[in-house]
Amino acid sequence: MEAFVEWLRATPLSVTLQDEVAWLWPLCESLHFIGLSLVIGAAGLLDLRLLGFMKAVPVWTAKRFIHWAIAGFVLNLATGLVFLVSQPQQYAMNPSMWFKMLFLLLAGANALVFETVFSRRVVVLGAGEDTPVSVKVVAAVSLVSWFAVLYFGRMIPYLVPDPTSGV
Repeated sequence: MEAFVEWLRATPLSVTLQDEVAWLWPLCESLHFIGLSLVIGAAGLLDLRLLGFMKAVPVWTAKRFIHWAIAGFVLNLATGLVFLVSQPQQYAMNPSMWFKMLFLLLAGANALVFETVFSRRVVVLGAGEDTPVSVKVVAAVSLVSWFAVLYFGRMIPYLVPDPTSGV
């Protein structure tokens, strides 16, 4: 992994981003936070509705906000790549980063399960109707996964295996 970090750090793109870190890093941090707010806000709204909260809201209405979650995810992917490419030594060998990626994959797989197995059945539920227990489990896994992504992402600067890694 160290060889990969050194290779990535020496690429022209990484060097360019490292030279612009004074203004680029705070900008990407702010955009990353906005993206995460969109993901948690939109997906969280749907998950809470699926768990049985806000039953006055039809499921299809809550699901209409998912395009905002997708936009937030794309924004986070772009800014996350800037972080990784500009400071690979901070991320590549950091256990928090790998836990974040694990929960990100879990959240993505869970969303895929929801869309392919449950979405068509529950999107027709109107106001006041409750979702099946299986859908509530999917919604709970989603919320836990996204909050774990948030937690481990926030822990990256603090759970560093090598304090000289540039954090």
